[in-house]
Amino acid sequence: MVKGVLCSSGALITRFNGRDPRLLREFVPRIDADGIEFMIYPSWDGRLDEIRQIMRGMVSGGLFEIPVLHADKRIGELLSLGSDEELEEAGERFKTNCAIARELGARLMVLHLWGGPASDHHIERNLSVLGDYMRTAEDHGVLLTVENVVCGVHSPLAHMRRIMNGFPDAVFTVDTKMAEFHAELPATLDDDRLWNGRVKHLHVNDYSGGVKDFTDLRVRHIGEGHVDFGPFFERVRGSGYDGLATVESTSVNPDGSVDFDKLNRSLRLVREGLTNKA
Repeated sequence: MVKGVLCSSGALITRFNGRDPRLLREFVPRIDADGIEFMIYPSWDGRLDEIRQIMRGMVSGGLFEIPVLHADKRIGELLSLGSDEELEEAGERFKTNCAIARELGARLMVLHLWGGPASDHHIERNLSVLGDYMRTAEDHGVLLTVENVVCGVHSPLAHMRRIMNGFPDAVFTVDTKMAEFHAELPATLDDDRLWNGRVKHLHVNDYSGGVKDFTDLRVRHIGEGHVDFGPFFERVRGSGYDGLATVESTSVNPDGSVDFDKLNRSLRLVREGLTNKA
């Protein structure tokens, strides 16, 4: 049984409202979520100590829980770029993110292991750090999950299968949008190895673009794209999955306001789909 449905902080704070985490104090009480998946933005460089203090205050004050932390996407981009300096910076950012996860009470972290224009062009390099990253996360009391993020060369499912072969303890976050981007959601759902305990987190979002359409990576609400959620929900329920699911669908208007009705509808649909309760 799914433990709960989270809302990504990225659905609530974006460039349109300054990615100001203090807004979560006002926004979170207006959403029907079981907690927040907190995303670390690279744009917070130089302000991260301030951000950590703000978030610790809200969590310790009981405003909401943060069971999941989404690591800084810059980590995967730096790994993909791959100079010695970039690999070192990626490692330092990762350690900092692990420390933040522990501070905020998160028990699970979502990692983009590759990313940016360099993407998976040199995937061997990205995979080479995974064992060390898994151990670092474990040392901080955090379970590291690799997300099936979009690829420039191969596909996320191909890399996940390779990781399963090479890292017996590695686990994953499955994102419906990312899989649909590569037209491999059915194949992802059919992979029994994944659903036999290797999937530890879910991102449930829609996608409206074509196959590998990098011009349309917006995170859509259910019904705004062409993801077939019926088989997805059925597979999750039938697999005995007992983790959390996160809605990341962009809900911030250009004026900085949040469409709470649309966001709460998506949260409700995900909860109903995963529990088979209308």
